[in-house]
Amino acid sequence: MLLVDYFKRLKNVRLLPPRDKEFYNIFNEMAATVLDTSELLIKLFEARAHERPELEIAIATRVTRSNQMASSLENLLRTAQQPPFGRSEISEFSDGATRIIKYINHAANRFVVYDFPSSDKEMREMAPLIREACVEIVNAVKALNKNRNLDPYLRAIDSLEGKADEIYHEGLRRRFREIRVDHARLDTQIKHVSPEAACKELLPIITANIEYTRHVAVFFALRQVYAELERAIDACTDLAAILKRMVAANV
Repeated sequence: MLLVDYFKRLKNVRLLPPRDKEFYNIFNEMAATVLDTSELLIKLFEARAHERPELEIAIATRVTRSNQMASSLENLLRTAQQPPFGRSEISEFSDGATRIIKYINHAANRFVVYDFPSSDKEMREMAPLIREACVEIVNAVKALNKNRNLDPYLRAIDSLEGKADEIYHEGLRRRFREIRVDHARLDTQIKHVSPEAACKELLPIITANIEYTRHVAVFFALRQVYAELERAIDACTDLAAILKRMVAANV
């Protein structure tokens, strides 16, 4: 190897002070916890009803763990004379990572509380996209103490967020279409019923009204789960922007 080639390779190697390693260890641990939480979400949406409470508890413990790591990071910031990145950016990173986990926890909580018979296919499609975004976050965080070229990871997260948005809106549209179909069917039946109709003839209208009411109730409950999933993927994009600011200010 020529001497010039050696120096080129050496340029991309960052020798970390002992204190910096503590920061990077927490960064990596927080990112790994975000990824772990997203994987539990996938399992939750695929789980049977009796398995869901245990998975919800597992996700909630990640919130506690994330808060503990955030506290450790704040303590480290208070004692560090010269942290590897700006203090405000490091605090934003901590808040951003915790926010992703909290949104996933909110989605899990609502899904379990409302006790849906099964998850929507759109939920099962959004959860892996959130996980993929978390994988990119893990890779981006690992690059912080190396060459700090985060662009490939940030572009991937933006792309995943766009795909998740499409699935989110399609899920709501599909559920709303069910409500419109139920309403149209009920409206038609009401218009064609005779004023002198017997109770037996009103039974189909009563049944249709029950189905319509059920779909409306399910729609509003499911919308809460979808909204938290949307917030989770948006929070991944927000964290990517924070990572970009961290690097831009400390190249």
